[in-house]
Amino acid sequence: MNKDHFDLQRCVGALSTSFSSRLGAGASQEYHRRFGIGVVEWRVLCHLAVEPWSNIIAMANSIGLDKSSVSRALSGMEADGLVTVRDGARRKREVALTDAGLDLHRRVLPIARAREAAVLQGFTAEEFETLLNYFHRLIGNLPHVEEDAQIRSAQDSEGSGAALSNRSS
Repeated sequence: MNKDHFDLQRCVGALSTSFSSRLGAGASQEYHRRFGIGVVEWRVLCHLAVEPWSNIIAMANSIGLDKSSVSRALSGMEADGLVTVRDGARRKREVALTDAGLDLHRRVLPIARAREAAVLQGFTAEEFETLLNYFHRLIGNLPHVEEDAQIRSAQDSEGSGAALSNRSS
């Protein structure tokens, strides 16, 4: 590995972004063409099929999206009759699938499973479990990345403060 440059073909962030973008774009095109929804709506359907009456924050955390993306998706889904909304604890809106939402989830599910089977072609069951474990470990390490960024930011601030005091001397 050459320390003078960053090899994107060996960078976990670049590879995972490339994989996710390509897989998501293909899924979004197919789901939109066949069912009139995108990947965000599909992920919301999946979450609510398992955890009805979730609030937006819980959904966003569970599916790994920002609250505004989830909120926009839910607005359209509510207008389309796919979800119903009620007031929940601490003034948080809670959402569940309607019968139409459950039906859509059931219709998309075989397509989503087929797409996943295609991308996992050639993997053994053991390799699949190992891959999942690696993904969960990587996700678990994300707080460390943010902690490191905060430390570097604090060091940068200290360094710029020292540089400013040196200039004024």
